[in-house]
Amino acid sequence: GQDAISLTAADDSGSPVAAIESLVTRPVSTEQLGAARSAYHDSLFRLDWTEVPAEPATTPQISEGQWAVVGSDELGLSDAQLHADLEALSAAIEEGAVVPDTVLVNYAADPDSDSDLATAAHKASHKTLALLQAWLADERFTTSRLVLITQGAVATGPEEDIDDLAASTVWGLVRSAETEHPDRFVLVDIDSEESSRDALSAALCLDEPQMALRAGSVSVPRLGRVGPTTADDDGAVDEEVPSFDTQGTVLITGGTGVLGALVARHLVEGHGVASLVLVSRRGSEAEGAPELEAELTELGAEVTIAACDVTDRDETAELIKSIPKKHPLTAVVHTAGVLDDGVIDSLTPERLDTVLAPKVDAALNLHELTREMGLSAFVVFSSMASVFGSPGQGNYAAANAFLDALASHRRSQGLAATSLAWG
Repeated sequence: GQDAISLTAADDSGSPVAAIESLVTRPVSTEQLGAARSAYHDSLFRLDWTEVPAEPATTPQISEGQWAVVGSDELGLSDAQLHADLEALSAAIEEGAVVPDTVLVNYAADPDSDSDLATAAHKASHKTLALLQAWLADERFTTSRLVLITQGAVATGPEEDIDDLAASTVWGLVRSAETEHPDRFVLVDIDSEESSRDALSAALCLDEPQMALRAGSVSVPRLGRVGPTTADDDGAVDEEVPSFDTQGTVLITGGTGVLGALVARHLVEGHGVASLVLVSRRGSEAEGAPELEAELTELGAEVTIAACDVTDRDETAELIKSIPKKHPLTAVVHTAGVLDDGVIDSLTPERLDTVLAPKVDAALNLHELTREMGLSAFVVFSSMASVFGSPGQGNYAAANAFLDALASHRRSQGLAATSLAWG
């Protein structure tokens, strides 16, 4: 038709990858483009949870052979096969049982109340890794889906708290597994409402790899643009935007590294921060540390470079105590992290722990030790791997998903928190 075009896209080999039969164009004024640009940041996004319909009338009934539950059947799927673990399900198949189309594992029924939070997060990721590897190793499950169900591991809105921070690592790890093995895994976070349990069957008929069930409604994650920061009629600024007290001290972990140095310069030059504590394992012995200190001092900042293992609670507590009262600690920026990339099949619990520790353990120490200090900013450096998953970075995605969850938890408690998922 008039003002319409068709579009066909192909890859480098000439194979078609997309086709649009009719795309109608319309004129756009300079003013419209400017308005669109001012309404949203060009490169700043957030994860929104969008409600989608799930029609119970079109949902096939659960029947023997279609579904199986591994572990406790707290969800009440009494018509599904029930097995103690995946090994028991495999044994049943060996004896002639039908390979189920869908296998559910209910993490919500297995709280690790005997462990501290950091340990529980490590254990949850270990358990999930073992499950994913066993599932992928059994060729009989090639056309089946493994559904991992958590309760309170994600927040679908700003007022919702995250009750199971440890299970957030499950979401990060499985999101990466989904990128490596499409259509093999599904993540569901469910509340305690009976209506949500009733909606589970319908939800799993949707073609969605990740879902949250709240009061019987199904929501799915979608990427949305973040609007510009503006003050309201009373002059109050969006509380999620970090603010920095020019008379206070900002503690930066990974402070002598590339990211930490960039942040330090930005805070001094862009925010007028006058006191910095730059933390790293080697402290002033780190490469480039003396030069960085001299540069920041010349810019007018008072700089302390400290050697500290922030995964060690006692060391971190002593560091925080050492900050002088004339420039009290008012903000934390946690940039520390390490990589140990590998696909799901190659990861080990030890490789998980290597990457989790500087993210999970360190962030928890900083959170717990400063919780009563009224910080104006608590910023953690996360990664888009936690949101989208990333092939070969399951451990990194798990670690950063915990940071995202911790920031959400802090905000729900009225504490300052911002998680920046770079990518």
